[in-house]
Amino acid sequence: MTVVDMVPVAASAVGALVFAAHILPWGRRPATTTAVSLENELAEAPEILRPAIVSFASTAHAQLMFSLLKLGSVETGFPRVEWWDYSRHGLTVDLLMRGGQTLSDWTNDDTRSRIADHVGVEQVTASSPAPGWVRLELRVHDTLAESVTTDPATVAAGVDLEAVPVGVREDGAPWLLRILYSHILLAGATGSGKGSVLWSILAGLGPAIKAGFVDVWMADPKGGVEFGRGENRLFVRFAVDASTILAMLREAVTEMDERLARMRAAGVRKLVPSPDEPLIVIVIDEAASLSSYADRDEQNEFRRLTGMLQSKGRAAGVSVIAALQDPSKETMPNRQLFPVRVGLRLDEPTQTAMVHGQGARDRGALCDKIPETTPGVGYVGEDGTTEFVRVRAFWISDEQADAIVDMYSPATDFAPAADYSDFDPDDLGDDIPGDGYTGPVAA
Repeated sequence: MTVVDMVPVAASAVGALVFAAHILPWGRRPATTTAVSLENELAEAPEILRPAIVSFASTAHAQLMFSLLKLGSVETGFPRVEWWDYSRHGLTVDLLMRGGQTLSDWTNDDTRSRIADHVGVEQVTASSPAPGWVRLELRVHDTLAESVTTDPATVAAGVDLEAVPVGVREDGAPWLLRILYSHILLAGATGSGKGSVLWSILAGLGPAIKAGFVDVWMADPKGGVEFGRGENRLFVRFAVDASTILAMLREAVTEMDERLARMRAAGVRKLVPSPDEPLIVIVIDEAASLSSYADRDEQNEFRRLTGMLQSKGRAAGVSVIAALQDPSKETMPNRQLFPVRVGLRLDEPTQTAMVHGQGARDRGALCDKIPETTPGVGYVGEDGTTEFVRVRAFWISDEQADAIVDMYSPATDFAPAADYSDFDPDDLGDDIPGDGYTGPVAA
């Protein structure tokens, strides 16, 4: 079974099918000025999108809209609609900004709200696919509105550690996370779905954990409440308070340095995981409990150890996944060392900037606009790209978490720790007087 086969459809069945019936047959459309072509478009368009199509498909109507919304004028010129197209969530419009405009003229909340009101859609988002361009997404259907579940029994036996399935993307494709050679920051308010993201990662890694290619070292500072079911089973290491977590991280740093020394001696630049040298995934839930809320010595030690693991660990097959609730300079001092950042629902726009960097909201990461009714929905940013992907993690129930532990915990190794290769079963010590000796006794 492929990854695509195992990912359920996120949209509600009725809404998605009705909406798809309208959007699937069409391709990109340029803006038009002819009444006949506009009339033909409107005749077959979904009713909810007809005002938007009139506003963007007709040059005259587009210029009137831009004038009313103070985005253009006869004196200063108008933005130019280059093309529009139906999408899974509504309508996508690409346009060239007029001279003097910047992306922030389109991404600010007031402008997006006025465009949405003008064309009669629930939400408009704006981003820039290229310099001088603006892409408007007119949203009338949320493809991530419904929760998505997964059955651990359906996960494929083979795992690509650089593309682990953990949910679905807004465009319907699987949400794949790079775990090997990466570090992941996960931020979200209480109830935003961080637990489901972490359990989805564990489910995706499951077959590799069972086969010995991945070792999970878990730090659960909440006393083991969230992940205690995996202690001594799914997790190779498990720590629940500051002292044991720091000890675990020191051990990880030692293991990393020893690996790097072995790699250097063997002329290996990047470790390929194996049962002898597995990928070590260090999961730190509620990382702020150590980065910010512990005593000063513990904070400094935590930052030092995680900084070493993040700066040197990727090549050695050591990956750090840190989850926290309140992203700030104090709680996440090493943000720049996380190549992958996932922002779930956050309370403030400034928190979005802390996770994804300055200007993230202008580029489409609206973490502070995610409703409480959609836990697991978030925006993913990665080094090397300025765009964000809207996703939803699988929803993992307590029963499914138990099933993940039962299914993927490595088998207990009953092999003897000592070397008994020269053991002679016929030599049981019965020739030693006083120890089962059956021979003659000296007078």
